Order: sequence, then C-alpha cells, then structure tokens
Amino acid sequence: MFTEEVAEFISNSMKVELHSIVDKLNEAELKESKADLIKLVEFCVRELISYEPNRIKPVMCLSNQNSAQATINKYALELTEKIGENEHVSEVIDALRHSFSCFAYNGLHQLYTRQENESWHPKVVLTEVLKPNDIETLDEEVVLYRGCNLTEYESTDFGQAWSTSKDRATDFAYKHYASQAWFDRNSRVVLRAVYPRDKVLFSDQRIEFEVVVDPKYLVNVEKYT
Repeated sequence: MFTEEVAEFISNSMKVELHSIVDKLNEAELKESKADLIKLVEFCVRELISYEPNRIKPVMCLSNQNSAQATINKYALELTEKIGENEHVSEVIDALRHSFSCFAYNGLHQLYTRQENESWHPKVVLTEVLKPNDIETLDEEVVLYRGCNLTEYESTDFGQAWSTSKDRATDFAYKHYASQAWFDRNSRVVLRAVYPRDKVLFSDQRIEFEVVVDPKYLVNVEKYT
C-alpha cells in the first residue's frame, strides 16, 4: 500500500503498527477515498522525513508550530474540503492529520502522549524508553492501575498505558468514554498489577500519573473493581 521508505518510517520512527493504518484504509466504507488517503499518508510521512534532520531534541512542552506541522495541517484541510460532507472519511483524515502533526511538533514524545483514544487512531506501541520522562521518581516495584474493558483481563492481552493513581484509572474505566456508543459500564473494570521500574518505557507523574509498560513484565494482574 505504501512505499518501503514510508512504511519503514511509520513502523520504526513513529512506532506505529502499520497494519492499524492499512486495515483502516481497506475498510469498505473508505473505498472511494482510499487513494486520496494513501496519498495523504505518503505526503505527510515524506514531509516528516525531510524535516527530521532539522528536528530539535524532544522536550516536555513546545509552544510554536513548525513548518512541517503547518504543511501537514494544510494538506489535510484541503483534502477534507475536497472530500466534502463525508463524516467517516473526515474523521479518518483528522486522525491521520493529528498523528502526523503531533510527530512533526515534538517527535515520538508528542505522538505518544497526545494520541487520541476515543475513536480510531494509528496504534502506537513503544518498544524502547521514551524520553524525557520521570521514571527515576518511581519505586523499584510500582503498583499500577488500568481502566479498561473486561475482555482485556479475560484475554490477558493488556495495553501499555497504566497509572499509579487508582482514581485516574477509575476515571478511564467509567467516565472518559461514557459518551461513546460502544460504552457498557457493566463490561468495564479497573485492573491492578505490580511492575518493575527498570522495565518501564515511559512515565509522566504530573497529571494522569501515566506509566507505560511492556505487558509481558506485568505481575499479579487482578481485578481491582
């Protein structure tokens, strides 16, 4: 679907599971716009590749939009206008725009920490430590919580994003997605687990108390609620 250079950048630099984009663009509902969406991905990634040599070191917060981000946002807006009133296609365009724009803005740090979870988005899976972080502030063995669907616990196919705050995890289980059509309170749960600090991939204890894990190192996973 994509050129080798683009596919490798998506997988290796952005840490995005390529099939999460490919499967989405292959949906029947997107058939008429598929070619345009592929062009969008190719354009945005090539813009990112050309911008990489000029990228500054990732920081916790930036304040100004850069040229790559502006170009990506402009292309996506023009494509949305070309497509016209098609909510499903527009949502996919915006999800792709958001991901590529975030990466343009502050690299993998921005892409991961600002990814959208309420609807479809390219799936980011960390495989190495993301910097900057505050991993050193964690205990050697960290007690973590995660708000998720009960099927995740039953399948033991756990996500990467956990929290040191049971209150934040409870919010993710029962509040954040309550307005979504798929939400079923009876199928939601808060999980509790123990995890070694030296295997943590990312931590930001300022707001959501997030800790990103490699699920295979989770210990004593149990239902907390």
